Amino acid sequence: MVCADWPPASYTPDTRTATLSLAIDATNEVNGALKFLPGSHLEKRVWPHVPLGKSREDSHAIAIDFDEAAHPGVVMAKLGRGDVSIHNEYIVHGSGGNLSKGHRRTYVLAFRTEETIALERRAGFTHSHNDKTNWDTFREWQSGEADAKQKQLA
Repeated sequence: MVCADWPPASYTPDTRTATLSLAIDATNEVNGALKFLPGSHLEKRVWPHVPLGKSREDSHAIAIDFDEAAHPGVVMAKLGRGDVSIHNEYIVHGSGGNLSKGHRRTYVLAFRTEETIALERRAGFTHSHNDKTNWDTFREWQSGEADAKQKQLA
C-alpha cells in the first residue's frame, strides 16, 4: 500500500498526527482513491515504510509491505469533489496510481508538532515536493542504524 508518512517511531517519538485530505476532484477505483484498513488504528503502531522509488525524481511516495488480498476488510474512500477524509497516524492507508485520463487532485494537510517536523526533516523525510529528500538518511532510520548512532553519541 502506498502512502505518505514518516520515519519510524523510534526516531519520531511524538507520532500524533491528524491528516485531512480534501478532494479537489472526485476519487474512485480507477483514479486511485484512498484506501483504509478499518480497525488497524487500534494496534497503535506505525508500520515500517520504504521509499517507493529510487530517487526523489523517481517518486515522492513511500510504501509499507502490505498484502491487500490478506486483508479483505480494506475499504475505498470514494470521495466527491469537495469531500474530506480525516484520519490519524495509526490507520493503515494509501492509494494506487491514477489509471484514468483525468486528474485526481487532493489537498492534504497533516497536523503535527513543530518539534516532530524538525526531527523528521533531520532524518531525511520530506513533507512536500519543496523539501529535499535524503533517502540514504531515511534508510538508516528504517534499518535501525540511526538508533545505534544516536546511542553512540549519548
